[in-house]
Amino acid sequence: MNVPLYREPLMTRLARVSAVGFIAAGLISAPARVDAQVLQPDQALREQEAIAYVNSHADKEDMVMIPMRDGVQLYNLIEFPKGQPRQNLPTVLIHIPYLIDPNHTRDNFAPFIQSFLQHGYAIVWQSERGRYFSQGHYTYLVRSGEDGFDTIDWITKQPWSNGKVGALGCSSSAEEQHKLNAFHPPGFAAAVPWGSGAGIGRVGPYNEMGNMYRGGVLILNWIQWWWDSSGGNPTRPLFDPTLSREDMINVHRFWNLQPEMPVDHATVDAAYKTLPLNQIMKEIHAEPSDFDSFVNRFPNDPRWKDTEFGTQDDHYSAPMLMINSWYDMGIGPNVTMFEYQHKHAATETARNDSRMIIAPTLHCAQTRASEHTVVSERDVGDARFDYVGLVQDWYDHFLKGMDNGVTKQPLVRAYMMGINQWRSYDSWPPKEAHGVTYYLDSDGGANTRLGNGRLTTVKLGEQAADHFTYDPMTPVPTPGGEPGWSPGGSYDRSGLEMRTDVLVYSTPPLAHPVEVMGPITVTLYLSSDRKDTDLTVELLDVDPSGRAYNLDESIQRVRWREGWDHPVFMQPGQVYKVEFTPLTTGNAFAAGHQIRIEVSSSDFPHFERNLNTGGNNYDEKDPLVAHNVILHGPQYPSAIVLPVISTPATASAEEGRSAAGNRP
Repeated sequence: MNVPLYREPLMTRLARVSAVGFIAAGLISAPARVDAQVLQPDQALREQEAIAYVNSHADKEDMVMIPMRDGVQLYNLIEFPKGQPRQNLPTVLIHIPYLIDPNHTRDNFAPFIQSFLQHGYAIVWQSERGRYFSQGHYTYLVRSGEDGFDTIDWITKQPWSNGKVGALGCSSSAEEQHKLNAFHPPGFAAAVPWGSGAGIGRVGPYNEMGNMYRGGVLILNWIQWWWDSSGGNPTRPLFDPTLSREDMINVHRFWNLQPEMPVDHATVDAAYKTLPLNQIMKEIHAEPSDFDSFVNRFPNDPRWKDTEFGTQDDHYSAPMLMINSWYDMGIGPNVTMFEYQHKHAATETARNDSRMIIAPTLHCAQTRASEHTVVSERDVGDARFDYVGLVQDWYDHFLKGMDNGVTKQPLVRAYMMGINQWRSYDSWPPKEAHGVTYYLDSDGGANTRLGNGRLTTVKLGEQAADHFTYDPMTPVPTPGGEPGWSPGGSYDRSGLEMRTDVLVYSTPPLAHPVEVMGPITVTLYLSSDRKDTDLTVELLDVDPSGRAYNLDESIQRVRWREGWDHPVFMQPGQVYKVEFTPLTTGNAFAAGHQIRIEVSSSDFPHFERNLNTGGNNYDEKDPLVAHNVILHGPQYPSAIVLPVISTPATASAEEGRSAAGNRP
């Protein structure tokens, strides 16, 4: 079927004209930053009290250098319970690329460290290879398996060790745990990967090179991470390797090798619009880093194999307590890795005893949920959970052998947003969920939220199409900007839905609640006048006042729609089936609310802009405008499939807090 390349309906033209004043300003510059999840005063006090406890109740051994198999030595700070015998101690390893200060061990880790000391644990803080006082060259996630294996081997041979080691960490200090677990170190007894999506490569339908990409499109908030964390830092100063440990301990009193990074977010935000894309780091005068190489690669570049992402080729030996967030860009690969290892791990305990928590928070912000948790602009209720208590029970069981019932707890505890309850499931995806297909429909004018786009569970009898224009120089902006690694959380997108390059499809107000939990598949049928473009899809919960809160999103570069082996370009006027990597969420759409999806071709600066040329994109600066058409109907059934809970799972407003720790 050949499709007219572009036809703008009258209603669309009217909406475009009426909305022009609303959308004219600021479309190319990054939106203003917001503080997406605020630390509450009582939480800040708790963290400060924990830091004070650690500083007064830990005996610290600084500048402990552990040799790796290739002769490189890694820096470690080891903390022991103050005044207690150093014997038969279980150990928690925190392998991290960020600064380890002997007088302060990171605010959000402090309550965990306090608990470990109180329960008679040693804690080993290790700087990754090539970071700070660790020798060698830092390259993102390379040698995490070997270095982790060698470190655990060293720990278990120390006279103070009981031979059991657990790993803890969020973000980067969790990413390495996937490859470490695949190396099966003797003595590695328990893993706690917390917000670890950037450590996962190919698993199930995902092959995103550690969230460098989604659907073959570069995720741009990596720029912020490499800039303000000095990721890579190959130009760092080094001390004379012949200095004694005593000399280095004294040196550490005055030097920590933390680079001075000017905090100038405005400069970075403004640089996102730089073209060519691979010149952004030069624009902000960043240090050399892995990003300089990564930005010039396609998803099928063989060099990605050099990075030690966890993949489905790995089979874990240690049970993992995986802690995730609905508003973390790594949520899809994370839950899919959990599902895979639950079925295919190398040991019975790793298969049967692993557990997963999914909170309604941002990346690494689970412990900062409050009685009234607000994630950017969405209130998700009382999402508190005693992570410290649960993690302590986890290690007490696997590192001390205590029979405390931790393995009798539910396989998965996930927060159901919308009704704001913790839910328990004994499978993932939940066996209570069944796929319900919502078909895209319209009268040819789905542009803007004032249009006639519809979602219906009834198969369509007539063919229709919606047209929109995608101009890379006026992309759909990411609400809230992209502060660092966080994907920004949930925002009312109803204002963005007045843009004519956003197609909006909604159900009528629901007569009954619809509970969704698990992976979500989306299939669209596209025609374009360009050989390549992007498609974006956003799932939203619309309340009766019209506020439209995003739940999850995905994007697909159309040239990669048939896989990573090689790009397949489009021919003008032809129709192509485009399938997205799954979205993932847990949300109850209340009665009176609407289920909605948005379809467009950009989400900037969350994702890079496709310049529509069919070229490399990363080294180009002259974009083309694309006229894109979404088709729907019996021949081209564009649709979204939601995992709807048919039978309510175990639910309780107290579930999260009674699960561990607070013990109400």
